[in-house]
Amino acid sequence: MDFDLIIKSGTVIDGTGTPGRETDIAIKDDRIAFMDRNIPGNESHTIDAKEMIVAPGFIDIHSHSDFLWLIRPESDSKIFDGVTTEICGNCGFSAFPLQGKILERRTQGLAKYGIVPTWQSAAEFYDTAEKARSSINRAFLVGHGNIRACTLEYENRAPDPFELVQMGRDVEEAMQAGAFGMSSGLIYPPGCYAEHRELTHMCTIVKKYGGFYATHIRNEGDTLEYALSEAIEISRRSGARLQVSHLKTSGSKNWYKINDVMMIIEAARDKGVDVTCDRYPYIAAATDLDVILPHWVYEGGTEKQIRRLKDTNARIQIAKEISLHYDDTAWEGIVISSVYSDKNRWMEGKTISEIANNLNKSPIETVFDLLIDEDTRVDIFLFSMCEENLEKILGWDFVFIGSDSSLRSNQGILSEGKPHPRSYGAFSRVLGRFCREKKLISEEQAIQKMTGLPAQKVGLDRRGLIREGYFADLTIFHPKKVVDKSTFAEPHQYSEGIEYVIVNGKITVSSGTHNGTTNGRILRKTS
Repeated sequence: MDFDLIIKSGTVIDGTGTPGRETDIAIKDDRIAFMDRNIPGNESHTIDAKEMIVAPGFIDIHSHSDFLWLIRPESDSKIFDGVTTEICGNCGFSAFPLQGKILERRTQGLAKYGIVPTWQSAAEFYDTAEKARSSINRAFLVGHGNIRACTLEYENRAPDPFELVQMGRDVEEAMQAGAFGMSSGLIYPPGCYAEHRELTHMCTIVKKYGGFYATHIRNEGDTLEYALSEAIEISRRSGARLQVSHLKTSGSKNWYKINDVMMIIEAARDKGVDVTCDRYPYIAAATDLDVILPHWVYEGGTEKQIRRLKDTNARIQIAKEISLHYDDTAWEGIVISSVYSDKNRWMEGKTISEIANNLNKSPIETVFDLLIDEDTRVDIFLFSMCEENLEKILGWDFVFIGSDSSLRSNQGILSEGKPHPRSYGAFSRVLGRFCREKKLISEEQAIQKMTGLPAQKVGLDRRGLIREGYFADLTIFHPKKVVDKSTFAEPHQYSEGIEYVIVNGKITVSSGTHNGTTNGRILRKTS
């Protein structure tokens, strides 16, 4: 057979967790056509992978590149980190459906990027997405937050029977259009207003279509055990497979709960509940600044939220409730990563304490005023985790690797702000720091967590493993050189040591350089 490309002399780690072996890989069109030792080939169509590892392309099971890939099809920060497929639509937020207030809010937020949502339904989004170029593949979840906002906007109440039916129809429409499941973000509005019954009903529909349920659980700190048990119970009752997003024990007073977390998950798995998790390899979270506010402040949407933040009596009550969870030292661990307006750009990279001192205000007044000034669009880093627990979580066999981030670039508008380093280096950090340096897990285990296991969980057809007949999504890297370069201070730096990335049979990164190829695909769930 006349092959299009042959990868020779590399150590193939196939994504199953089994030991690597030296073998050649032949590619024809978009598939792995043949695997054997010493496949003869034309030098001009051969990659010499000697002393390198050939792995399935990494699958980012927890990504937020729902919109930004539309303006940066090269997907730089992801593909230089070895990622060939992203699962978007996590934490309850997705690109669809978009109606009413949530459409208005997304349109306002995306205006600075020149993105105009021209779709409302899932089907309309997929039609738009399939006409766009991309260097990597993308699959999508439907966000429960979107579903709820389209029907109930930002009201703090349970849906009536008619509204529940309408929400179910939106979930069904998204699943029929090709979504792989549903996500929830139960600390964010409007997801935080959802009760157990509502979520179980939605997940029952997801199960009907063979999808899975990914959740940013209701609490990752003080009531972590309850929140985790709630997610497991929703999965058990609905039958939908469960993916717990970015598993953590947040806040130093909760770090001791790590063993309880392990026992809760293991007990559920022993009873047949299909629960797995994902985690990024850092001890700082990244989220919205207004996540520290009590849930009642969000009710009714952004305008009412800002009105409450401006009200003197409301500010007193909000400050009182925040103080129950955040003491005076907490503001030193909250760093502003990005703001919406140019006038406050100087705050990026500084802690709330530093900014408060600069403005001669209290930290809480600084937070209130900044949220008002930025129309609540403020992103933060929250240094709330410990390295010891991170290492334990990464070592658990039911935990996969996910970046919890959108793609970024070191040029243009996507180079603004100080995004979390996980946008650039989550996968290479696992390989460099936790495999090579710390020897916490083997390369075979790490690659399985990045490829075969997430592909199986999501339900990706013939992806995630290196096998004949599978799609030729491949990442080739130097095990002794792979390293994440992105830092909190200087985040816009690509990983190094990933030499080749092949997407659907086409070389996209060659000798560490992006060649501009956009051979990625929109993946739809078909059964």
